[in-house]
Amino acid sequence: MAKQFVTIFIPTYNDCLDLSACIESIRCLDYPKQSMEILIWDNSSQDNTIQMVRKQFLKMKEEGWSNLSLIEWNKNDGSYIPYNLGLQHMSPRTEFILGLDADVELEPATLLSLIDACKDDQVATVGARSVYYDFPERTAHGAGFVNLWIGSYSEKDTQKGIECDYVIGCCWLLKKAIFEELGGFDPDYYINQWEVDYCLRAKKNGYKIIYEPKAIALHKIPDMGTRNPERLYYLYRNKLLLIEKNATFLQKLTSLTLYTLFWLPKIIRDSFRVNKRINAEEIKVIMKAIYHGIIGRVGKQKI
Repeated sequence: MAKQFVTIFIPTYNDCLDLSACIESIRCLDYPKQSMEILIWDNSSQDNTIQMVRKQFLKMKEEGWSNLSLIEWNKNDGSYIPYNLGLQHMSPRTEFILGLDADVELEPATLLSLIDACKDDQVATVGARSVYYDFPERTAHGAGFVNLWIGSYSEKDTQKGIECDYVIGCCWLLKKAIFEELGGFDPDYYINQWEVDYCLRAKKNGYKIIYEPKAIALHKIPDMGTRNPERLYYLYRNKLLLIEKNATFLQKLTSLTLYTLFWLPKIIRDSFRVNKRINAEEIKVIMKAIYHGIIGRVGKQKI
């Protein structure tokens, strides 16, 4: 019996070494290669990513892989806008999109576990258990939940698959038909919070979001997170955009009041705690992000 056709979609930018390892893990998936295509979207990398992908694809074609595509884009559109652009390049046979970050490696059974959890027609997406590459016994991201009344997120690290509010987009399976029905990802976010917004929109339309811990993705991220200005800006701005786009009027009123009275002072205290000093430049970025979130400044911005 033929397996359902899956497009493995990987946006990338200057990820030569990580992407090479990601591709190697895809080659080891317990899934027939004739039922998969790999579509890599290069955001105008300046390293050897393109040359590496071409070399890998030549080797894979000798192994019987026939559905291999590399899109060389002329600018850096981030990690999720390429999904919208990439739809037209996907095979007409595609039923599922396996979205991966370039710095992820998969276990052989990951794709099958995701597909098994996606059998219900009402399931829009299934997310894998993301673990730290250097500490694979530790969960980096589990099942996500959103409280729009207080503007907070929480996660559950469960042993069994559960329905939740959102899953992380470093390794997730999207039903292509539902993705198209919902209009893809909202480009207003540029980076950060986009997968949360997509999952909330899917739930509003009657679909389910599933977290499947049997599907494992080893993610090469630091266990303490990063605090570069770009990440901080989009983290805080986009959280406010998410509330504006998905909350009711009363939820917005409550969460924005709490943001002013509680979350903002906490964010400033956290900056001082992490930096061991008053980091004026970081606080400036944070305040700019919050201001832009309140006035509705969207898309890519100069930080």
